[in-house]
Amino acid sequence: MFSFPSTNKDLAVTEKTQHSLWTEKYHITSLLVNPLGRLGLYGALNLLQETAWMHAENLGFGMKDMDKEGMFWVLTRQCLRMKRWPHFGENIRVQTWLRPPEGAFVSREFAFINEQDEEIGLCTTSWLALDRQTKKILPSQNLRDWNTLTHGRATGLTAEKIPVSGEYQKLAKYRVRNSDLDINQHVNNTKYAQWILDAIPYDLHKTLLLKSYSVNFLAETHLGDEVQVDMSCSSPTVETASQGSTAYRGVRVGDGKILFTALLDWEKRA
Repeated sequence: MFSFPSTNKDLAVTEKTQHSLWTEKYHITSLLVNPLGRLGLYGALNLLQETAWMHAENLGFGMKDMDKEGMFWVLTRQCLRMKRWPHFGENIRVQTWLRPPEGAFVSREFAFINEQDEEIGLCTTSWLALDRQTKKILPSQNLRDWNTLTHGRATGLTAEKIPVSGEYQKLAKYRVRNSDLDINQHVNNTKYAQWILDAIPYDLHKTLLLKSYSVNFLAETHLGDEVQVDMSCSSPTVETASQGSTAYRGVRVGDGKILFTALLDWEKRA
């Protein structure tokens, strides 16, 4: 069973000049909190994205650098586990580092740290570099000398494959809008989580506490696509269960293509 350390002594604050471990500081403002006054899943994912972006730019393989080489990064899997969600007014740090690549996959990990130097959340992500023209996967060893960039620490999380089989019930449909796109003209990875959250009845948001979020990105989603969000019929009944894991998937209505699968672990609020 995965557990959080009680302190953050093994992951102290480092200067940004140390390339292998990058730290960004954030103040939890009204722009980041959900209706319950805390940093929510959507806000947390945006902070992770911003931190990764800044680190990649510093290391020399950010968006502009990759674009010059005719390449771009795609996020393939993600697993986020939170011990506690920061509330409005808190100051936190988000740290990120790279793990040694496995084949074509580059792993990036994160830690959320509060003002008492306690780790309150961890995340692991898996990335691929694609050729901008052919969309073919590029081997990681062709990109950088990773030995000088990776960090030895591991979160212990695994971004596992989420099954797509089984019976599902329809929850909602969304048309991809201009505001859903990222700089690569694809739907931003954070938007998939937002679609799921919007498909869940609001009353349940007030009674359930999200513990972890995992997602697999399976296909590109573009402007104008209509996406249907489904929930697995085998998921526990959130109205009656005290805790559980609820599986979701996104399907492009036009061709039936499964775009993503996701798993939310939750428990009833005390």
